[in-house]
Amino acid sequence: MIKNIILLWVLIFSIISDIGFSQRSKKGKIIGNIGRYNLIEFSRAYSKDSILVTAFVDIPFQSLQFIKKEKSFFASYDVSISLTNNKDKRIFRKMWSDSIITDDYIQTQSRLRSKKHFTNFIVSKDKYIIESELYDKDTRKKGSKKVKIDFSKQKKRPSLLEPIIVTNLEGDWGFDEGEFPITGKRITNVDDGLTLIASGFVDDNPYILEMIMEGINKDNKVLIAEEVGSDGFFYHKYTLDTDSLSSIGIDVGIRLTQSKKEKEVQKKISIYKPGLSGFVDNAEISFQQMKYILTNDERKNAKGKKGKDLEQIFLSYWQKRDPTPKTSINELMEEYYIRVNYVNEYFNMSWKEGWETDFGMIYILFGPPDEIQRSNVNSNNTSIFQVWYYSRLNKQFVFKDQNGFGDFKLDRPFIGPSF
Repeated sequence: MIKNIILLWVLIFSIISDIGFSQRSKKGKIIGNIGRYNLIEFSRAYSKDSILVTAFVDIPFQSLQFIKKEKSFFASYDVSISLTNNKDKRIFRKMWSDSIITDDYIQTQSRLRSKKHFTNFIVSKDKYIIESELYDKDTRKKGSKKVKIDFSKQKKRPSLLEPIIVTNLEGDWGFDEGEFPITGKRITNVDDGLTLIASGFVDDNPYILEMIMEGINKDNKVLIAEEVGSDGFFYHKYTLDTDSLSSIGIDVGIRLTQSKKEKEVQKKISIYKPGLSGFVDNAEISFQQMKYILTNDERKNAKGKKGKDLEQIFLSYWQKRDPTPKTSINELMEEYYIRVNYVNEYFNMSWKEGWETDFGMIYILFGPPDEIQRSNVNSNNTSIFQVWYYSRLNKQFVFKDQNGFGDFKLDRPFIGPSF
């Protein structure tokens, strides 16, 4: 028990300072990650003949090359968003030059932590292309994204635009003050509920707008039924309270009925329970990856459990380890599975996943080493060694590649064969 408490303490408070790993990242996959960012657009009716588009670029830290400067890691980039009409003429362009500084090396590998930029533009009911380019100033590598949008179908009435889900976040994000659009299908923060935005185009006749939330109940919830007057469009908000967001997976449907004509659009979202890491999408696999910090009693308690029973045990184990139980984020869990994700990418072997390797075990528990030494101890021995030094912990770990195929094993077992 004491051993596991010590390991958890190390995992929370270990100071990340890496020389060998930052060099490896610079030469390896991180440079190729420049294209792994997102270009997302959100559209809502602005007038009877126009649409307001908010375009976001979401740049995960993992997409950029970070350079170590003293005790911090630094990345700088240029990013742009442009709009082209159906005649291949650019009608809008905006560019940002920005940088990111972090003291935590593990954050530089994160796909969850990101930098966001957005811009708004008003367009008519036509076809367009939104393009973006990301330029890493260190590697001089470029990534690009393209999104095609077709609003010509909105000329027919009634018509619906895809619903938008926003959460509360301080600042201006292109919507009303403090409203932030959900940029992906996975939603983690639902403590204050969410807001659904429905918009579209109608004529002067009365209309009915309904919302269907599959996974909550089978009944349609009527949002609004009213005379639209001569505006020719609608823009409505509906609050999704925390009770309606209790399920993990929800299908939100919007149905518009006017003059016996019906239009419907669907939006799938995944609600992650408070405290659950965004890297966890399979409780059974994630529980297996937890083995390095489980106590003997916890292993015995979970033995033979499957499905929902194992999921509940998994959640309860992490709840006990939550350093800030009153918040919606379990920082320890998030850090743990960020490291699992990292080792699965960089230490993955054809016959074994990264988290199952000795490299992976030590990295998950202690983070990247302060120094790495690689050597062939003597010319008569074909064995290759790596020594990971953790000066801040006064520890070192020796790994030996006995067969020359990169399958490094700890020269001396750290925990033992029965962990």
